Amino acid sequence: MSFERRRGLTGVDGAEGRRRARRWGASLFTALLALGAGYLLAATVVFSSPDRASGDLVAVPDFAGEDVERAEEVSMAAGLALRVAGEIFHPEEAPGRVIAQLPLAGQFVAPGSEVQVTLSLGPETVRVPDVTGLTETQAVFVLGRLGLSTSAITTASRKRKGEVLRTEPDAGAELGVPGEVSLIVSEGREVVAVPDLEGRRLDDVEVLLSRLGLELGSVTFEPSAVGAPGRVIGQSPPPGFGLREGGAVSVRVAGSPSDVIEVNEGGQGN
Repeated sequence: MSFERRRGLTGVDGAEGRRRARRWGASLFTALLALGAGYLLAATVVFSSPDRASGDLVAVPDFAGEDVERAEEVSMAAGLALRVAGEIFHPEEAPGRVIAQLPLAGQFVAPGSEVQVTLSLGPETVRVPDVTGLTETQAVFVLGRLGLSTSAITTASRKRKGEVLRTEPDAGAELGVPGEVSLIVSEGREVVAVPDLEGRRLDDVEVLLSRLGLELGSVTFEPSAVGAPGRVIGQSPPPGFGLREGGAVSVRVAGSPSDVIEVNEGGQGN
């Protein structure tokens, strides 16, 4: 049946279909013509521009950036009423300046219409808290809750690694939001190169390490070691090793503790 129906389009039914199509096309053309005429009438009469409507509408001025006194003067001159709808913080605009309006600038309204404006309270400010002694992670969290971003500057310090030493600006300073605070963070004690201690007397080793900010660690005596009794024959860490201040250097000494005493009492040099 479907095959026959398709064939029917080329016969009598097809001719009737073409006649219907022509009638439908004529009707569509008439409808489009009527729609175009209606649109032209609306554009030229009903929705005509203000300058062709005998001054029935007023263009809303642009109040952005104006202080409220100036905005009132401009609105009065335009025959409009101004109302302050609210005030909010703004990072760039000075307090009392217009930062938003409704209707928007350039829109057309009836004379006497109300224009609502929102004024700036200026930048929001917060007092930088004292985060000294906190870890960097803790300080970032505290400052972030206040709307402040952070950057970190590390420096050698005897404080534990990652501890905040101070801030820039200092704690207590007023800072606009959003703003940034620099965290001065300890990277731990300064790194010192371990000196070569071999051949030195034990008491000299202690003095030398102390001057470098290091400490003498464990001392192991080796009575059978080949070397001058009372002198250092080995060390850990080795010479040149980077050790943070306060770190300890362990040594091995030839002989016994009594040999150390004899060497010290004898005043032998290095």
